[in-house]
Amino acid sequence: MMDKFYVGDIDTTTIPSNIEYKPPNQAHYNQDKTTELIIKIMQTLSSIGDLGCCGWNLIL
Repeated sequence: MMDKFYVGDIDTTTIPSNIEYKPPNQAHYNQDKTTELIIKIMQTLSSIGDLGCCGWNLIL
């Protein structure tokens, strides 16, 4: 039944017997995110301010 899918025997002499795991190198993680947080807060406040100014222009 599986004869048509048979491609050959595995040559076990080409397979390494001992494989040592080496974890990948990771970039340095910056734990100090205060400057990024301040920038995001300022962007949010400026967006809210812009929407507020547009709203006042529609009212006046």
